[in-house]
Amino acid sequence: MNKITLPIVAALVLAALYSCKTAPTDNFEEMARRATTPDAVIVETVELKKSTFYHELISNGKAYSSARAVVPFRVNGIINELTIKNGQHVNKGDLLAVIDDYQYRASVVNARNALDRAEINFKDDLLKTYFVTDTANLSPSQIRMSRIRSGINDAEAALELAEYNYNNTRIYAPISGSVTDLTAKQWNPSQNYANLCSIVDDEYMEVEFPVIESEYSFISTGMPIEIMPFIDAAEVIEGTVSEINPQVDQNGMISVKARFKNNNRLIDGMNVRVAVRKPEPDRFVVPKEALVIRQGRDVIFVRQDSLAIWKYVIIEFENSTSVSISEGLEEGDLVIVSGNINLAHETVVKE
Repeated sequence: MNKITLPIVAALVLAALYSCKTAPTDNFEEMARRATTPDAVIVETVELKKSTFYHELISNGKAYSSARAVVPFRVNGIINELTIKNGQHVNKGDLLAVIDDYQYRASVVNARNALDRAEINFKDDLLKTYFVTDTANLSPSQIRMSRIRSGINDAEAALELAEYNYNNTRIYAPISGSVTDLTAKQWNPSQNYANLCSIVDDEYMEVEFPVIESEYSFISTGMPIEIMPFIDAAEVIEGTVSEINPQVDQNGMISVKARFKNNNRLIDGMNVRVAVRKPEPDRFVVPKEALVIRQGRDVIFVRQDSLAIWKYVIIEFENSTSVSISEGLEEGDLVIVSGNINLAHETVVKE
């Protein structure tokens, strides 16, 4: 290798060494730069405005039909027809069942014949006793005696009873509603059963629930309530307090009733949860999700431009879904309600 070649080779080696050292340095600086640029936290906000806060009183209760009719068998006999089944909706006046009526129909015929004979006897008695053929000139006591002697009073009572029994061989719905408690079977004697069935009017229902003595002043008739069936806690039915029993029982509870329109899903005796709500107007109300605890104090984050600002707040009221803030927030604040769990003061955020 000649003298000229050696310096060139040395220069190439030094250039290679220099490039190997500077490239990693540039990479580390870029990585550090990227690490110090935080990713924005995705959040959701609501604009703070004054609204109505609702105090809540939560209780458990039972739903009952607003009207219930027990349908009895008024006469004994074989059930020839049964036109209903449990759960069936019927209208007032619908035919429910038919009892074999042969004996009762014959009794009506016999009773009418007996009444005809009694009427003849009555006229005979008038003629023989008072020498008249009508009662126009007789006193009430004279008429009464002739009726007793002729047996017309007994005949009229017997006919009325016979017609009553015959009419009750056909059983009709006394109210509109759903059939329940039906145990009777066709072709069986009616006397084998206490009643034919019950009919419950479940279009409008009542819920009965207890409140503790100290909450008596909180409740008043006409207050709106929300009813949540245990079968579907997400479903809410609105109702109104209709009755308050002004008496404390041995357990320190007061019974309250509310009326509501059924959604065709609740049935008689079903267990429900009840929320009674009392309004407090003109309050700063935010969802509970907006509230976090920092350093043992209540904090709500608000978004100012691209930063989350930490604000201490004072809670005035609280219910199951929201809180009322008395201090710490201003109208128009963009309250962060989602994505706030791991936020710190001046964290970069975006919606």
